[in-house]
Amino acid sequence: MKTRRSIHAPFALTGLLALLFIAGFVAGCGISGTDIEKFAKGEVERLSGEKAVVEDESKEKTDDPKEIQVYYNKFNKSVSNRTRFQTGTKDIIALDVMPKDTTGEVNWTAAVILGVIDPAPSIDLNVEDEPPFDLNVFIEAKVALMANVLFPHSIHTYWLKCSNCHPGIFLPEAGANKISMNEIFEGKWCGRCHGKVAFTFWPRANCVRCHIIPKGESLSKENWQ
Repeated sequence: MKTRRSIHAPFALTGLLALLFIAGFVAGCGISGTDIEKFAKGEVERLSGEKAVVEDESKEKTDDPKEIQVYYNKFNKSVSNRTRFQTGTKDIIALDVMPKDTTGEVNWTAAVILGVIDPAPSIDLNVEDEPPFDLNVFIEAKVALMANVLFPHSIHTYWLKCSNCHPGIFLPEAGANKISMNEIFEGKWCGRCHGKVAFTFWPRANCVRCHIIPKGESLSKENWQ
């Protein structure tokens, strides 16, 4: 395992602001100048009080499925915990007391993980509950500055049966689904639910609910160069 090296915050800030300046001129990403400004401000505040730690890009990988699963579960948990309890935003009391995401909508994933709700598997009391399928799927983002995607089967199969997605939406085979963000925005692939009954694509904070694995920090093989 390679050792970790630290860089001082001023140098990290300089590089970060330079990247954000360039990113402001990149078309087609759907991120406004206001979003970039807010993101930059947040990162500047975060880095100004601490040192930025950078992982060596030659980080040792592993083929152990259990180790990969534990590693990715930590990423997923960190994102699921980014929620807040804020009342006075919903007219329906039952929804108002739920954990919220950055847009003020109910964060159903957090509600489950935090134990706020524990729904029955069916309105039929004779139906036995099936345990969620605990398998994370790594999806490499094609855009250089965008973090890679982690798809957690666990929270999806908590609500849905496998037949909801397979094989009608996704073929259950690695590399068989040529997913693109444009098609997702059009309501295909993940867009069959997200943007409708699941959390929406915007604001930017919702992007990182899926794009949570920084480039170079994946325990699966990355082809991006």
